[in-house]
Amino acid sequence: AKNGNVNVVHYLRILGAELAVLNGKKEKAKDSFNAAIAASRRIGFLQDRALAHELASAYFKAQGDEFWRNYHIECSRTSYQEWGCSEKVEQLYVRCKDVKE
Repeated sequence: AKNGNVNVVHYLRILGAELAVLNGKKEKAKDSFNAAIAASRRIGFLQDRALAHELASAYFKAQGDEFWRNYHIECSRTSYQEWGCSEKVEQLYVRCKDVKE
């Protein structure tokens, strides 16, 4: 991405995070999710920031880390709401009933 399209950097970070999850590289996964969220925010892709938060939430849930799971799902809901995707927000409320606002 250094010499390519800067609009895909966040996608590379999301893919890197998911690959790290599959390979059991916990620190790399956390760092890559955070990098994806930061890159999405920096270039203004709200929907992709929401997705990165959603995927990070699922990762932290699988790790048994409720604090970060809840943080990321709430950030995901907020980002999807800001993007205007109320159906997705409702889906996340249904799927994550145990996470309060």
